[in-house]
Amino acid sequence: MAIQEAQLYSDNVCFGGGGGSGRGSGDNGGLGSGAFNQFRFDHQQQQLQQRHEIDQFIISQNERLRLLLEQQRNQQITMFLNKIESRALILLNQKDEEIQKAKNKLIELQNLLKKLEMDNQGWKKVAYEKEAMAMCLNNKLEVLKERASCCFINGVDDAESCCEDEDTRMVCKCCNSRSSCVLFLPCRHLCSCKNCEALLDSCPVCKTAKKASIEALVS
Repeated sequence: MAIQEAQLYSDNVCFGGGGGSGRGSGDNGGLGSGAFNQFRFDHQQQQLQQRHEIDQFIISQNERLRLLLEQQRNQQITMFLNKIESRALILLNQKDEEIQKAKNKLIELQNLLKKLEMDNQGWKKVAYEKEAMAMCLNNKLEVLKERASCCFINGVDDAESCCEDEDTRMVCKCCNSRSSCVLFLPCRHLCSCKNCEALLDSCPVCKTAKKASIEALVS
């Protein structure tokens, strides 16, 4: 609107009524053109100033938007890390519980193994005792068979002699006075009385180291 008014003003000055002189018209035209140029310059400066302000506003808004996006990204990263940490903590607790259960199970198995080893030792001892008892009974049976054989073949006198010889063989090999009633292990020799056995560390017959001994009931 202002440009149109300036244009109309310039037209009126340059193309005024016919009463004016040529020199007067030229002077008025020069004044109108100078005012228009000044107006246009001012208008351009104003546009430049507006553009500069718009650019500054856009830059400030971009910076603000960048900071806002960065803040949102940091918040999202923080939330994500918190979730991961919570999940990792839950998993670690679960693993700790599993490890504790495994340790408890291991302790139970170790205790069971110890109990089985003790039971095994007990059964071994019982087996040795039963085996010694069986050997003692077998020896006694062999003695009775020999006595019966001697009595049947050689008569009563010879039988008595055999019995005397058998009694001599059943005498303790240490004191040679009391009857042998203790069976040495592992050699299985029935060769000591109960009193002498406590003083012996090895079998008096084969000199094998004594690991255990069992009292045999010989009648």
